[in-house]
Amino acid sequence: MQTTSKRKTQTGETAASVYKSRFSDCTNIIGKIAKALEAHKGKQMADSRNWGFAGDLDEVRKQLAYALASLGDRSAVDQHGLKY
Repeated sequence: MQTTSKRKTQTGETAASVYKSRFSDCTNIIGKIAKALEAHKGKQMADSRNWGFAGDLDEVRKQLAYALASLGDRSAVDQHGLKY
């Protein structure tokens, strides 16, 4: 829900302050995802015949494509034939 109102919440938060906090949360999560992907890659390299790791990444790829689409870029969902 978008609004251009300058109102504050009951706790005194503004749209700008909530955005700043959520932006920070998102960038922190992206950093954690990058680290988790590297760790996952190491596990796959140690057990390279295990198809489970490829399955894990299929789900991760879908979720990342949907996240990108939520930000206005449908390229990944379109590229992988996902419904959004």
